[in-house]
Amino acid sequence: VQRTSRTYAWGERWLCKVFWVLCATNPPDTILQPDVKPGQCWAFQGSQGHVVIQLPARIWPTAVTLQHISKAVSPSGTVSSAPREFTVSGVEKEGEEETLLGSFTYDVEKEAIQTFRLKHELSRAFQYIKVAVQSNWGNAEYTCIYHVQVHGKAARQ
Repeated sequence: VQRTSRTYAWGERWLCKVFWVLCATNPPDTILQPDVKPGQCWAFQGSQGHVVIQLPARIWPTAVTLQHISKAVSPSGTVSSAPREFTVSGVEKEGEEETLLGSFTYDVEKEAIQTFRLKHELSRAFQYIKVAVQSNWGNAEYTCIYHVQVHGKAARQ
C-alpha cells in the first residue's frame, strides 16, 4: 500500500507547456504549511486519493481541520477541486492496520477552514494520521488539499 497518492502531473496540460511557471508541482508536505494562496496546494490525480501524515509524537487525536481556498479568491471562480467526502484514520505504527476515526464532508458553501471532531471512544494514541478523499466537488482531473491540521493531546511515552 502506498503511503500517499501520487502528485498530479500538471505538465500534461497544454497551458503548462506554454506557461510552465504557472504549473509548479507542490509536494504532499505542502498541506502542512500555513500558506493558503491560490495554487499553493498539493494536488493528486482524479477525485480519490490519500495522504499519510507522520506526527512529531504519538497523540490522542480529537479533531482534524481541513482548508481549501474560497470561491472569492479562486482565479477560476470555482472550487471544484476541493475535497468533498473524506475519512480520517489513525495508524499507531507504520504498516499497521488503520483505525477509522470518522467520515466527513467538506462543504464549499461554508467557511474555507472547517474543523471535524473525531470519535471520542478511542483507547489508543497514533503516530500517523491518514486523510483519504473519496470525492471532490466535480473536478474530473485532480483534487487539491491546501492545509490539514491534526488536533489532539500528546500521549505519555
